[in-house]
Amino acid sequence: MQVQNEIVTVITPTYNRKKYLKRLYNSLCNQTVKNFKWLIVDDGSTDLTKQQVESFIDEGLLDIIYLEKENGGKHTALNLGIQYIHSPLTFIVDSDDILTKNAIELIQKDYEKILSPKYCGLVYLRGYDKAKVIGTKFVKEGYANLNSIRFKQHISGDKAEVWKTTYLKRYPFPEFEGEKFIGEHLVWCQLSEKYDMYVKNDIIYITEYLPNGLTNMGRKLRIQCPLGGMASSQILTKRGYPIKTRIKNSILYTSYGFFAKKKIKEILEYDLYNIFIILMLPFGYLLYRWWKYKYM
Repeated sequence: MQVQNEIVTVITPTYNRKKYLKRLYNSLCNQTVKNFKWLIVDDGSTDLTKQQVESFIDEGLLDIIYLEKENGGKHTALNLGIQYIHSPLTFIVDSDDILTKNAIELIQKDYEKILSPKYCGLVYLRGYDKAKVIGTKFVKEGYANLNSIRFKQHISGDKAEVWKTTYLKRYPFPEFEGEKFIGEHLVWCQLSEKYDMYVKNDIIYITEYLPNGLTNMGRKLRIQCPLGGMASSQILTKRGYPIKTRIKNSILYTSYGFFAKKKIKEILEYDLYNIFIILMLPFGYLLYRWWKYKYM
């Protein structure tokens, strides 16, 4: 099925999620509008994911692009897939989640609200179902800064962000050899430091948190990827973020630095003039010792 002039591409990085992809596929087939692409990036699956996707393609109901790569983590799959996206908007949808029937239609209708280059995307709500919001709703709908919403208005919970593709291409996720995880907020914060978004209190994304999913794998996964942990913590130590956030992430940053076997001089050189990192170094070391005892 070939689609012309699509506004949005749904990108799904996946790793051994064959049994869940059918649910997402069905939710995409049930969309009220069909002019979108579905880009699946297989991050080295060993569970016949390829055969499952080929069956979707054979049905001819959606315009599907399938890419394969060696296992490297979700962020590396996104980096690869985004290179192949040419639609104005990119919507990251995990393989174990689904969309509401009107999700793509709403995105297409709202696209005209963010044509100005000062806006980097749209933000909607996620839900456990169509009525139960994950976290909290936005204080009000309209133009807003995602960092301000998160850190000043204290809006909690995962949200459904739809990004301008050109902006994602400018800010790829950093990749560290041997590490398969990095917090996605690193790129979201970078974008939000320069651009605003349009936010709406509509649930368009239904999430299921799996026991072995990235969300639930927790601290141990982050400890195993300390360079990514340093990078994703460091951005939240900068000026412009609340004091509590800067203190917390300075402790996290230094702790991950010790897990990365960095010397104190190397940890401090990463952000030489950040007084929070200097002051929190002893606490980061204590946290490192505690986590090492608890998780290793």
